[in-house]
Amino acid sequence: MRFLPLARPLLARPFLVCLLAAAGSVAHAQDAVIAAETDRYLSCLERVETDQDAAFEDALAWRMEGGGWPAAHCEARAIIALGDGARGAAMLDQLAMAEVSDQDLPARITMLVEAGQTWLSRDEAEAGQASFAAALELDPLDGAALLGRAEASVALGEWDAADAAATAVIDQTPGLVDGWRLRAQARLETGALDAAWQDMETGREIEPANIDLLVLRGRINEARRLAALEN
Repeated sequence: MRFLPLARPLLARPFLVCLLAAAGSVAHAQDAVIAAETDRYLSCLERVETDQDAAFEDALAWRMEGGGWPAAHCEARAIIALGDGARGAAMLDQLAMAEVSDQDLPARITMLVEAGQTWLSRDEAEAGQASFAAALELDPLDGAALLGRAEASVALGEWDAADAAATAVIDQTPGLVDGWRLRAQARLETGALDAAWQDMETGREIEPANIDLLVLRGRINEARRLAALEN
């Protein structure tokens, strides 16, 4: 099983300012506070990649100072990076579901997707599926959540759900090889060998050297051979 990368690309500065700012115009002093908090958030998340212990300590202190969800988000990410994936993923789930402000919706979806990816990396597909489902309740068209749901469904052997989620990913992002890979795998498992082959070949046109697709090609060929013997 090939799992999704942990982090989503959400950290564009304008996006963070929108999350951290109140709606409408603000005074100059308020702008300075928002800028400082944004910089602290960015710095904390960047530190997770280079010094997990320091990131955890900074995030914990910041949260105790009233840093809110940005501090808690960084703390959870640091906990995952330090190797306690279950604790960090559970914290992300709880944090995302505790947020009620509409302006924080993109951050909540991001936290749920990160939680789902972490659960998948721990082979806890049911927990991952729940995280992705919660993200899709907030935004039924979120591409990362749809891809995660397809991945979790494949891990759980829920082939129809995997096919549907992968199809939604393909419709949104036809150039993303993982959508074709997951749908091909789901169709292989349900015996739709020609459709699985077509999806696999489409994926290989995007990434000819993709190892997962090459393995899948061999599995489809073997399934075709066995089917021919039965006939």
